[in-house]
Amino acid sequence: MFSSNCIFCKIIQKQIPSTIIKETEDLIVIKDLYPKSPYHYLIIPKKHIENLCVIKDEELFILSKMGQVARDLSIEIAAQNNQSEPVVFNLVSNNGANAGQSVFHMHWHFLAGKNIYKDGLKL
Repeated sequence: MFSSNCIFCKIIQKQIPSTIIKETEDLIVIKDLYPKSPYHYLIIPKKHIENLCVIKDEELFILSKMGQVARDLSIEIAAQNNQSEPVVFNLVSNNGANAGQSVFHMHWHFLAGKNIYKDGLKL
């Protein structure tokens, strides 16, 4: 379930401190250490899966749970800001080193509060 040399697995096991935004049985959401938008969170499955390229069919349910958490974050951020509509957001997933993945534990960047394309996307 965990990889002993994975920083996200260590965060999930609370061996490395992080700012936890939300946690469920299957996922953890943390603040990105180097945010690119006012709301830059990482949605991370607790099970160690390298990336979308290698996810197994029996693990695909986790993608639905990740999507649900992204939706919920959008609603919660809107409520915190007294907005009636969910905030708009981007989800970014880098899959493989050549695609920019630097931590090889599947995760989505949830980015809200800024147009990340305005000055060119840089994650």
